[in-house]
Amino acid sequence: MAIEDVGHLWKKGALTIPDVPFRDALLSAYVEYVHPYMPLIELREFLSIVEEGTGESGRISLLLFQAVMFTGVAFVDMSHLTAAGYATRKDARKAFYLKSRALYDFDYETDRVAIVQALLLMTYWYETPDDQKDTWHWMGVAISLAHTIGLHRNPSPTTMPPRKQKLWKRIWWSCFMRDRLVALGMRRPTRIKDEDFDVPMLEIEDFETEEFPSHILPSCRTLRNSALLTDLAHLCIAKAKLCLCISHVLSAQYSVLIRDQGQAMGQEGNTRSSVMLFPKKLDQTDEVRDCDSELAEWLVSLPEPCLYRAPTPEDVDAGRASLVVQRALLHMCYHATLSALHRPQVLPSAETAAHPQCRALQDVSRRQVREASREITRAAQALFHLQLARYLPTTGVTVLLPAIIIHLLDIKSPNGGTRDEARKGFATCMGVLELLRDNYAAADFATQFLGAAMRKAGIDAAEPQGNGTAGTDARAGLTPPPDSSTGPSGAGAPPPSNFWDGSNATPNGMGVGEVTTPPDDADAEMKLGNCEVGGEEGVFEEQFGALVDFGEGGPGAEGAEMVGGMHGESGGFMMGGMEFGGGWGGVMVE
Repeated sequence: MAIEDVGHLWKKGALTIPDVPFRDALLSAYVEYVHPYMPLIELREFLSIVEEGTGESGRISLLLFQAVMFTGVAFVDMSHLTAAGYATRKDARKAFYLKSRALYDFDYETDRVAIVQALLLMTYWYETPDDQKDTWHWMGVAISLAHTIGLHRNPSPTTMPPRKQKLWKRIWWSCFMRDRLVALGMRRPTRIKDEDFDVPMLEIEDFETEEFPSHILPSCRTLRNSALLTDLAHLCIAKAKLCLCISHVLSAQYSVLIRDQGQAMGQEGNTRSSVMLFPKKLDQTDEVRDCDSELAEWLVSLPEPCLYRAPTPEDVDAGRASLVVQRALLHMCYHATLSALHRPQVLPSAETAAHPQCRALQDVSRRQVREASREITRAAQALFHLQLARYLPTTGVTVLLPAIIIHLLDIKSPNGGTRDEARKGFATCMGVLELLRDNYAAADFATQFLGAAMRKAGIDAAEPQGNGTAGTDARAGLTPPPDSSTGPSGAGAPPPSNFWDGSNATPNGMGVGEVTTPPDDADAEMKLGNCEVGGEEGVFEEQFGALVDFGEGGPGAEGAEMVGGMHGESGGFMMGGMEFGGGWGGVMVE
């Protein structure tokens, strides 16, 4: 490498590493909250080399090391970032991301496996919709390179050492899982086709589940608990199997289309991609039932460590916080997938409306979508109350949005009980989304878009005064995460009156209340209509149209930029050219 390139990397900070206490804190955060759902490194070897520090026991890629540091920043205690001179977590994430990107751009690393590992971690960066190198870009490069070196092929017949075979399997399935979840969140086509790889499904034997030596990250309790490491491995395997189901849901219900080709312009005049997944307009009854059965089979076949149970403070005290977060995220992804499967059926297109099976399937889909919203909200609420919600990855934004959309629809219900529960559920989800704004730009864009849409539709999510415990003072229930500021600008401060101004996320008068299941009687059902529009159903559809269809005039000054910004891992639910929520009546966000 040329000396001037080395000098440039030095100026960028790409060749410097954190001091030992900060480094170990970032590594612990990575081990507990990143590695469980993306086990793409040989953790024991990696940590041993870092701990030894002289290079005598081996060497690791600097690019991969900086990428690990970058992902750890999202979950490390804020006190470490403040001590290192960072004013906000977003500032720290950007600084560490730029270190990794500089090393990649200058071709510092030549090991293609290490490059794939680092790129997969870099997919968790997203800043603005005009980024040329965003999540979608890094996913494409990582998967292309993975195919080049043969990661998509079964390593068993090769002479590769068993430990390396296990690592390659984990890297490939990390690629696959990330590809499917990005497709689900961004409504982009999957890059990996099911027929293009033959890597066997992950097994417990592919994971590092033995207790780690006491001198490696001594403060990390996860590494001292073999049973916990085994449970986390079970969750990762279940997630990989769920992503196979996601493949079938996306192929059954959505088609790849191009809208306004070459005409979607960003703020700086550059053309944005408009290739997205749109709900199919033809009858998909059989495909929906097949996918529904597949998801049900996935659920009933879960091993005991993966079964959802309400977490308790004792779980956190026992050092199982990472298990609580990963288990909740797994089930939130499951319910978000169910919602994506059934949303296009709730208000079918004119072609399918005349089908004799329309009414029956629509009733089933309506119940499934509402139940998915409730379960996502319950899981989010449990994490919030244990102050664990901030440990969700960007996928947390993806899975929250379907629930928020349904809560907004139920707020317009003629049934008072349904409206009250919808307001509580909406407050819960928005409280979690507020915490995630500390980390992810996608949460900012989602909040701003929802605010613009609600103003357009005239939806008031605030609790009526004097209605139980969720009145004006209930916003005090927005407990800050463990490392958030508790001052006026912190996440735990009561939101100001202009809560939808892009810097606050939780509506005035809203707190995180208990979410219970509203009655499923006829009056409580969403008034969406079955196969025709008229009467009360027509009124509801018109109200929903006001929520998401900005019309020919667009969203106006307050919303145009917000809609354009919905381009990250949550953008598929709201971005221009996509049917909002994947098919609620074919209402378009322009």
